[in-house]
Amino acid sequence: MPAPGPRPVGAAFPMRNTFLFRINPFLAAAVIVGVFFAVLFSTYGLTRAFSAGEVMGRVEVSGTALGGLTRDQALNTMVGVEDEYLATTLNVSLDDETVPVLPPVTGFDIDEEAIVDEALKIGREGNASNQFLWWLSNIFSTNEVELTGSVDPEALEILFDQWDADVIGMPASLGSLELVDGVVNPVYPAPGTGVDRDAAPGLMLTAMLENNGLTPVLPTVRIIPKLSDADVDEALAEANQLLSGDIRLLYTGSEIVFTVEQLVEAYRTETIAEGAPQIINFFDPDIINRYLIPVRALFEAAPVNAEFVIEGDEIRVEPGLRGTRIDQNEAALRLYVAGISDDRTGQLALVEDADPEVTTEALESLGINHLVSSFTTYHRCCESRVTNIQTFADTVDGVIVLPGEEFSLNGHVGQRTTAGGYLPAGTIVAGELQDTVGGGVSQFATTIYNAIFWGGYEDIDHKPHSYYFSRYPEGIEATISWLTPDLVFRNNDTEAVLIDTVYSGDSITVRFFGDNDGRIVKGDQRSGNTNIEVIAEGGPNALWVEGEVSGRFARTSPREPRYKPNEALGVDEVIQTQSERGGWSVNVTRRILLGGATLVSTQEWTVRYSPTFAVFEVHPCMVPGQEETCPTTTTSTTTPPTTSTSAPPP
Repeated sequence: MPAPGPRPVGAAFPMRNTFLFRINPFLAAAVIVGVFFAVLFSTYGLTRAFSAGEVMGRVEVSGTALGGLTRDQALNTMVGVEDEYLATTLNVSLDDETVPVLPPVTGFDIDEEAIVDEALKIGREGNASNQFLWWLSNIFSTNEVELTGSVDPEALEILFDQWDADVIGMPASLGSLELVDGVVNPVYPAPGTGVDRDAAPGLMLTAMLENNGLTPVLPTVRIIPKLSDADVDEALAEANQLLSGDIRLLYTGSEIVFTVEQLVEAYRTETIAEGAPQIINFFDPDIINRYLIPVRALFEAAPVNAEFVIEGDEIRVEPGLRGTRIDQNEAALRLYVAGISDDRTGQLALVEDADPEVTTEALESLGINHLVSSFTTYHRCCESRVTNIQTFADTVDGVIVLPGEEFSLNGHVGQRTTAGGYLPAGTIVAGELQDTVGGGVSQFATTIYNAIFWGGYEDIDHKPHSYYFSRYPEGIEATISWLTPDLVFRNNDTEAVLIDTVYSGDSITVRFFGDNDGRIVKGDQRSGNTNIEVIAEGGPNALWVEGEVSGRFARTSPREPRYKPNEALGVDEVIQTQSERGGWSVNVTRRILLGGATLVSTQEWTVRYSPTFAVFEVHPCMVPGQEETCPTTTTSTTTPPTTSTSAPPP
């Protein structure tokens, strides 16, 4: 092959028309998808990071948004929701009659903790893939959390009993006897109608939770008595036999005669509905004792009870004395036995050389040796609430709680009534001060709670106030109402504890006497400050209590003000009866140490104080949302506008 010759001038190599590279379409699609998912995962990661400790996404409870709130903020929000529900009257239909009822009467309570826990779970359940898929499918959707709550069965029983008698008006007669003008008359069994106790509680709870203004229809049931006419006749025959003549009780040649008139006065009858129903006849031991008093000196030398004597902060046992006494309970029983016998005689129930009901040995065995803890709170003098506090204190004074025993404040004191000496006084209901019988006794609850707290006793159940009052220690306080909330503690010591109450015109003190190896702690709340003083350190087995309250957090703004019509006011006049204040939370920590060195237990809880709203009284035409036209001129005889910056706490 000949060698190539020189290239002609101007000749060129052949060239492609373009230098563009072709990109595989599958590769391009993969790149786009990769960028999309990178952005998507980055967005998801940022959302997770910014939502740490908060409710994720759009979450609502009964129309209230919780998304983006921390646990404490969500709980405070739900407390506000509960206040609104508690203030909403529920109308129920019963026996074709509409009956209004306020939720607090039923013990209605929204379970804020469970609701917020459920809200915080949303988007956080399952593995990472499940959580991502949830986020992807819920970017633009709203998650609804069910509103849950409860009612108090005992409170409903009281309410249903009232409705049976006053609304339905056809209560069943179980069968009984009645004493009228000295004559025992039969009341034969008869069927009746009452609230269906199985179905009604659920219907009422559902209606209060739905809060949609609908009127639930409560079913009624037919009540059939278990006693028969023959049962009543048998009890009637026995009653007539008991009261058919005088009864004699004999003792060593002497006797006490109970006349028919005295027996009629002491006669009692009761229908027992539980278990096997029956009608029982008996004599009242207290009435029998009234007729024994004039003759006791002829038969007995009364024993003297041992008792605790408190002088200052010291406690000692005053010894008792043995004696001879007539047992009034046994005397009443022996009168019954004699009354149904043919000769109508019996033996006098005399206990010779009897111990007193409270012996020296019994009190000494309790191990109540010294003051363990005391706490004092202060109040204004001479108000109705002070009477209630002092009546409450008198009922608790002298109570002894045995080792391991639980003490319920409501269980011991019972319902506060006018017959029991209680007066109407201020109580916070749905965020606003209202007068209720027995109002104000929460000051006693807070005082005894602090004696429990600083004495090292076990806190079983207590509920702080929903609103803050400076007369109580912040966080370390308690409220009480009938039937709920209650205050319950357990004596977790090996020795008994005696509760002593002392009050003056402007203070209430609760003292716990027991045995804490000599350790004594005294405290008070004065001018918004809590003061705790250790009077005696105690020995190595003494329980030391450390209490700590955090700074305020999770603050919430005051709620919208409320306006109340007052026709006595002019259009330009306003009276503020309640001031507004924000809410907040604090954490409380209680540590108990043995001898101040060994940690025994630690308790932590959060106390949330709700914001309060301002309340204004205005002319009816100035109430927001009303349709009344304001007069062009006004004449007012009221005093100049005044402002009440606070109301007495319960």
